[in-house]
Amino acid sequence: MARRARVKTEFGVFHIIQRGGSSRKLFESDCDRERFVLILEQSQNKFNYILHGYCLLDSNSYDLIIDVNGGDLSKIMKSINIAYALYAKCNGKLFSDRYKSTLLTDQEELIRLKQVIKNNKLKTTSHPCFNMCFDNVETGLVESLNLDDCDHCIKCIDTAREKLNSIAKDKGIQVNDLIKDKSLRNQLIKSFRKSSTLSLKSLGELFGGLSESSISKILNK
Repeated sequence: MARRARVKTEFGVFHIIQRGGSSRKLFESDCDRERFVLILEQSQNKFNYILHGYCLLDSNSYDLIIDVNGGDLSKIMKSINIAYALYAKCNGKLFSDRYKSTLLTDQEELIRLKQVIKNNKLKTTSHPCFNMCFDNVETGLVESLNLDDCDHCIKCIDTAREKLNSIAKDKGIQVNDLIKDKSLRNQLIKSFRKSSTLSLKSLGELFGGLSESSISKILNK
């Protein structure tokens, strides 16, 4: 039987479901989830779509609510899935099939879906940052993905480095130049401390080899 053609519109809001294959689970750890959230942020910067919410609680599937905002859903999803597949380095088939996309036809349907995601969050005490819905969406860039709005979401130093590189790129500078700006560096150290489980030693390593005592002094200022 031929596949059903996708609904295409440049200004629609879609519920996306992507399931994993049998070779490995999509999310084997919170580090995997952290990387996926970072990929979402990077793709959003590139395609300027509106992210209404996401759910990464299932180990072998994810849900997204995306307003394509004048863009191309196929290109958006291709960017997300290719980037994550390159990270996952799966020997077999990472995704079971193409993603499922459902066009939401009215505001009530969007509200109902957001409530489902919020209810899922209430059922779990783990992964507080991997099941998010955004009620105030005014631009294509969701500010809720920023460090300060995510409590303890970075647990791996490699993910923290990726985040720091992304911040520097957004500012149009190199990471070394960012670290040399002590005022900005200290602000970021406080943000990473608040929004991660990194130790003082790891924070010092991340920000140019600072000692634990130096990090402690910055945090206590």
